[in-house]
Amino acid sequence: MSHELVVLRGGSRDGESTSVDIGVRRILAASDAPGLLDVYEANGETEELRGNDEPAFVFVHAGQEPADGISPELLHPPST
Repeated sequence: MSHELVVLRGGSRDGESTSVDIGVRRILAASDAPGLLDVYEANGETEELRGNDEPAFVFVHAGQEPADGISPELLHPPST
């Protein structure tokens, strides 16, 4: 499967970038708040990122949800 570059806006991961499988529209990320996850959702916009040839898709902070039952390896970035 191919990947696309995304940049996170808002929340505790503001400005971080990563690559995700094409078609991903929601990202759960480790939050600064204990027991919670930051939720990021694609907003359909793109943004130029320094050092990259292709624009990044923008994912905006949409809130938080409890981390209960979410495996650490499913998070961006994974918890250590």
